[in-house]
Amino acid sequence: WIPTRVLICVMMFTACWTNYVCRLQMPILAVPMIKAVAKPNVTAGVCRSEESIRVRRAISWLDPDAYLDDYILSEQIEAAEDEAIASMQNIRVRRNSNEQQTRPSDGPIELFNGLPFDWRPEIRGQLIAAYSYGNVPGNFLGGLMAVKWGPKNAILWTSIVAAVVSLVSPILAQFHWGVLLFSRIIIGLTGGVTFPACHSLVAQWAPPNERARFVWSLLGGTFGTIFTYPMVAGIAESMNWENGWYIPSLLMMVWIVVWAIVTYDSPVEHPGITEEEKEYIQSSQAGTVRKVKPSVKETPVKEIFTSIPFLSLVCCHFGNLFLLFFYQNAMMLYLTRALGFELTKGGIAASMPWACRMLFGFFFSWAGDTLKRKEIVSVTIIRKGATVFSHLLPGIFLLLVGYVGCRFILANIFLVLALGFNGAASISNLSNNQDLSPNFAGFIYGIMNTAGCASGIIISPMVEEIAGKYGVSMDFSPLLASFPSHSLVALFYSSVIYL
Repeated sequence: WIPTRVLICVMMFTACWTNYVCRLQMPILAVPMIKAVAKPNVTAGVCRSEESIRVRRAISWLDPDAYLDDYILSEQIEAAEDEAIASMQNIRVRRNSNEQQTRPSDGPIELFNGLPFDWRPEIRGQLIAAYSYGNVPGNFLGGLMAVKWGPKNAILWTSIVAAVVSLVSPILAQFHWGVLLFSRIIIGLTGGVTFPACHSLVAQWAPPNERARFVWSLLGGTFGTIFTYPMVAGIAESMNWENGWYIPSLLMMVWIVVWAIVTYDSPVEHPGITEEEKEYIQSSQAGTVRKVKPSVKETPVKEIFTSIPFLSLVCCHFGNLFLLFFYQNAMMLYLTRALGFELTKGGIAASMPWACRMLFGFFFSWAGDTLKRKEIVSVTIIRKGATVFSHLLPGIFLLLVGYVGCRFILANIFLVLALGFNGAASISNLSNNQDLSPNFAGFIYGIMNTAGCASGIIISPMVEEIAGKYGVSMDFSPLLASFPSHSLVALFYSSVIYL
């Protein structure tokens, strides 16, 4: 016998999963569907500068194999240079040939030719950021839609729109990149509804002592990232990049049918729940959660926007999403163009930090529920203490990534640990809205996610401005090194203001 609330928890997990599939298609497929721009005096994909070698050797005590790896790398570079000099003419001919192998802007609509578009790096950055252009207002609308029409219907209809638009994206791209950008804004708008609506479901279905584990189900987006990176990258590399749009969109349509059948807004509305489970949920929530959903008119908007704890939560959430959008929008570019991974291997490497985040998040959510149930420490201490793991430690690890240069193993270890410890967000900023007001948790999360998702607008153009103009391999290190300041500022505000 599986409790009904567990099924709802699973459906929330998969809702966040499919949300991230739509979110990540563009950052992943931007690599094969947009032609890389050759830069003079820039070595993309090969870490070979003297400065990088000095940095790697300076920290060799962290990696005993450093000198051996450096020697092997230098030998490979020397051999590659000799081969390049011997066949320079052939390389020049191939380069000219490759430059012609792009999709013509005025050509006919073709579904499966796999040719890339000849778009500038600035366009690529805008296409990746376009999801956030829609996602920012989408979160606010999601909070309102969850209150007005219920979380089930809010997610159902927006998911249908997202799946259809994603399915036709390869066709839209052939009209003009601006049409594709607009479609990404639409998908971002629909994607913004998912998380506020899921928080409304958490408020209705989760007993207080199980709330952190329910919130952990919202890390289904993390699992979606783990699944999406290698899946979409593998499809694009083994078939063509168009199928990277078609196949996930068709799978999402199958999920939509399951969501419509299984999910209900509350225990009161569910026809298959047992009376014992319904009574258990309602009695445990007595005095905190209404049996009848509040209306939009009853939402205390003024009190929410003037609440100091809420404003500090918004700051904390902004820092958290800055980290997530950085990983989502920049990691494939970093791994394939800076560290030189092939597309499929880059997808696998990019998914590893998210796998660590999901595992760490499960541990932290279990620990948070245990501490709360046994009343070992107060909820306030749990939330504040968790920000050390979810915000401060990721900033430190990313700072280290900026200085390890081309040490592939160290760079990936630090990237994995940075996002892994961010799993503690399940008991810090991702749970705090449930503490502040469980009856309006979805609306509150919609507001804080609106502010947080604004970071996604900043990330992609910033990365393309630096890496697209000056070269990925040379300029990603200072970019990674400067990033932790955002996380530290969020930690400062969330800790000091909330005292």
